[in-house]
Amino acid sequence: MTLLRTAARTLLASYFVSSGVGALRRPDELVVAAQPVADALVPFVKRYAPEQLAAVVPEDTRTLVRVNGALQVLGGLALASGKGRRTGALLLAGSLVPSTIARYPFWSITGAEEKAVARSGFTKNLSLLGGVLLAAVDTEGRPSLAWRAQKGGQLLARDTRRTAKRIGRTTGLATGVLTKNASDLADTVGDLAGSVSKTTGSLTDSAYAGGAALVGAAVASSRKAKKQAAAQLKAAQEAAAKQAAAAQKQAAKRSKAAKKKGAKKAKAAKRTQAKQSLLDQKDQAKQALLAGKEQAKQAVLAGKQQAKQAAVDAKAQAKAEARQSRVDEQQLHKQHLAAEKQQARRDLAAEKQLVKQNLAEEKKAAKAERHITVGEN
Repeated sequence: MTLLRTAARTLLASYFVSSGVGALRRPDELVVAAQPVADALVPFVKRYAPEQLAAVVPEDTRTLVRVNGALQVLGGLALASGKGRRTGALLLAGSLVPSTIARYPFWSITGAEEKAVARSGFTKNLSLLGGVLLAAVDTEGRPSLAWRAQKGGQLLARDTRRTAKRIGRTTGLATGVLTKNASDLADTVGDLAGSVSKTTGSLTDSAYAGGAALVGAAVASSRKAKKQAAAQLKAAQEAAAKQAAAAQKQAAKRSKAAKKKGAKKAKAAKRTQAKQSLLDQKDQAKQALLAGKEQAKQAVLAGKQQAKQAAVDAKAQAKAEARQSRVDEQQLHKQHLAAEKQQARRDLAAEKQLVKQNLAEEKKAAKAERHITVGEN
């Protein structure tokens, strides 16, 4: 991971080192672009910065360009080498802001291509700014100062609680020993502490421990001190009882307020649920209406399609019937023609036969006439 971080820091710092060296060697090339930023920035710094800092801020734009380049070189080397890397990253972030505004003022450019190039450079520098800011807060996996301070506070609080518990246990043991020597007073203190502990909880336990310590001191000292300790214990118990009563009242008030708040939230939830139910019913009705309209539309379209298909089928059937009728007429006509031809052939044959018969009869008649004529002769 360390090697990867070193490589990433070096790659990130290379741009700033190269840019800073260019600004140091050729500052005149950047003076024209940096002049508006310098004119706005220098008076602001001299006006609001401390006098010691305002006195050393140069007013020459060329010098400001070289100073910015030097900051970039120093910050880049610190970031790449790892020596003061977080400080170097902050220097790079600070130097990148004015250089970005000076080099890529796309908001003041009118040409479309030049404006696109400037916007691209501005976005690139914003990405670099994000990179150096990440490098500035990178702790390489080690806890930050804020986390260490918070963790130290938690450890200190834990040690304090443990010490308090040990002191409480020690005080309890000493009180037990002293109670054996002064049974009457210890019994009175125990009875009072037990009765108060039922109502006051942790506050009464603290009062009992304090009272026991006072009793031990009283037994070890004098009777007057014992009476004073008993009075102090009684006062502490009364104060604890008052605090417990106040806590109970406060708890009752909070419980009542919580119940009211819960009731309000329940009512609000019911109202919200009723509204949501009404909205759902409206949506369902709307969806049902839309579905009915869609079904009616589909039914109309289906009826039109069926009617169209029926018309097409009827037309096709009519064409088929007409075609079949023409075929039948042609067939019948052919049959008539064939019958007429057959009848014509028959009539022709009959006429031929009749002609033959007539010729034969004529021949017979001629023969007969010839015989008659020969007979007469």
